[in-house]
Amino acid sequence: MPGRTTTGRNLLNAKFSSGLLALAAIILAGAPIRGDLLRAEAGKGPEPSPSASPAAETAPAFDLPNFSGGRVRLSDYRGQVVLINFWTTWCPPCRKEIPDFVELYRNYQDRGLVILGISLDRNPDQVLGSFIDKFKINYPILLDDGKVARNYGGITAIPTSFIVDREGIIRNHYVGLRPKRVFEEAIKELL
Repeated sequence: MPGRTTTGRNLLNAKFSSGLLALAAIILAGAPIRGDLLRAEAGKGPEPSPSASPAAETAPAFDLPNFSGGRVRLSDYRGQVVLINFWTTWCPPCRKEIPDFVELYRNYQDRGLVILGISLDRNPDQVLGSFIDKFKINYPILLDDGKVARNYGGITAIPTSFIVDREGIIRNHYVGLRPKRVFEEAIKELL
């Protein structure tokens, strides 16, 4: 029945195409990269600014499993500047900023910088080990328990990062990819 085969193929192609469009929409919505951020990274537009909070807010406490073993509490790092980064292995903007975090941690950990990557991956045991090795991640990778992301305002896009000062106050909040210099300037002000 040639008519059914053609109609079946058209239907299959339409479903495949709409599936690809839906996937692209999810990825773009989940990891926004606004045009002004891309222009700023290329030096062609205004510098992206962190989300402004009406008042300083204490960073919500957490106690999460470390992928490499043990547990990590935010309170363990009181007295240090902490960059908390919510991310996943499949997120292209997250992948792009990880080498910057590796370099920032290497350059500033002796001055009191801590970076905590909080993985939102659904299958961390299957994907994180090889990912950490491939990207040579030198800072702790923690596994989100579902509560921490909610406590930090409900992470609706990735990457999302927070910079917490030595007293445990959130000083900067970034949604989406940012150039390394944005993080570096904010960190240096607090070290």
